[in-house]
Amino acid sequence: MYRGALTRTIRTASRNHAASFSFTAFRPAAARLIRFNSTTTPPASDSSSKPPKTPEQLAKKAALERQDDLQRDWDAKVLTYEELLPRIQNPSPNAYLIDVREPDEVIQGMIPSAVNLPLSALPAAFHVHHKEFKTKYGFEKPRLNQELVFYCRSGMRSSTASDVAKRNGYTKCLPHTRNDMRSRRTMSTPAPHTTESPLTMEDYHLKADQTMEGLLETLEEILDNSEHTGYEVDYHSGVLTLKLGSHGTYVINKQPPNKQIWLSSPRSGPKRYDFDDSSGWIYLRDGGSLNNLLSEELSDVFSQSITIRV
Repeated sequence: MYRGALTRTIRTASRNHAASFSFTAFRPAAARLIRFNSTTTPPASDSSSKPPKTPEQLAKKAALERQDDLQRDWDAKVLTYEELLPRIQNPSPNAYLIDVREPDEVIQGMIPSAVNLPLSALPAAFHVHHKEFKTKYGFEKPRLNQELVFYCRSGMRSSTASDVAKRNGYTKCLPHTRNDMRSRRTMSTPAPHTTESPLTMEDYHLKADQTMEGLLETLEEILDNSEHTGYEVDYHSGVLTLKLGSHGTYVINKQPPNKQIWLSSPRSGPKRYDFDDSSGWIYLRDGGSLNNLLSEELSDVFSQSITIRV
């Protein structure tokens, strides 16, 4: 009797151990099966069941694709010093040379034929009306198909400005890095005497515009009465260019950030002129006037007495 009870106990324990072992061995396999099923890619839905895009959605997609195409060429050509120099010496009405530094930096020196439009103001400037743009920045708002050459101190901001302009629809944007020391030496006007102009911005534009228009009229008259051929004078967006063949090119332009008129002369180099009520536009370094300098140098070019009074 005792032997029978012992036998039954051993059999029961063996069955329980076998069941426990089978379940334990099965559990990892079941878990792997569950994980496998959970990561299985669901069957693709029938694309024909999707509703067609509305005309508005299609138009939006097309607009985004056009915008992507516009911004695709981020490795746009960077202008070298050799390529920039002709644009400085012979400004064109179809192109702008834009200094994107801040006004306090521009005061320290700038390319005479350039205009100033700070990078901080650039995005908003592209969205203002043409008349407001000219009043605020002193030159005509660029056309979308106009060549824009941007430059700054090191090239970082000029590249950013080129990208910003491109995002706003401008198609001919060229940054210049100015990492060539020759450009720093030859393209900037000398550092100014720090004198705050008493003119309001409105008065500055009034007096500067009168001077520039008077210069244009006087120079056109001189060229009309001259026997020299191939000489040209042109004025647009605050920049006056006088091309005198082998005698070089004069560039005279407005500089609203510091309320000055800047001159780049092939004979005497760059100069900045501040307005004085009694003497007109004066170069503070030597006290000479813009009228006297132009009269003297143009008299030598034309081999006759020429007087500039504007």
